[in-house]
Amino acid sequence: MGSTSKFLLDANVFIQAKNLHYCFDFCQVFWDWIIQAHQAGIVFSIDKVKQELENGKEDDPVRQWIDDERLSKFFLADLNDTQVVNVYREIVNWISRDTHYTELAKAEFLRADIADASLIAVAMTHNYTIVTHERSDPNAKRRVLIPDAAKEFRVECVLIYDLLSKYAAHSFQLKQ
Repeated sequence: MGSTSKFLLDANVFIQAKNLHYCFDFCQVFWDWIIQAHQAGIVFSIDKVKQELENGKEDDPVRQWIDDERLSKFFLADLNDTQVVNVYREIVNWISRDTHYTELAKAEFLRADIADASLIAVAMTHNYTIVTHERSDPNAKRRVLIPDAAKEFRVECVLIYDLLSKYAAHSFQLKQ
């Protein structure tokens, strides 16, 4: 893992956690660990990720979890931050000029309701590492994957398991 010790969680980390490995019914300690890591200044996400999560069903446990008062500063401003907006423009210019990806892939990457480009902009602006389940695939043309786009801007991406290995004890207690 790189030199940064601040991480931004992609929406797919939350969604896959609740649907697969860290379901609220039997692994509440994972969700408690995120709160602990946030309170220690290690783990955050962005407003656009929160918006993606709020689009879930009313009874979605993640949608309810994000309202925890301990997460009041968890979701960072993205396009309300002037510095981030300037970097976001660089990302838009890069993807607009790119000839590798299909036009549909580029449009999807920049959709207003998708957090990917904003995650990269916030990470680049404020020196965060992105945590995502996406894996690099430089040959992909039909989808702009976060790790591949982030690489263009020298932003590191890791998997949630890498983050947990570094900062979570076996009992999901925060280790530093």
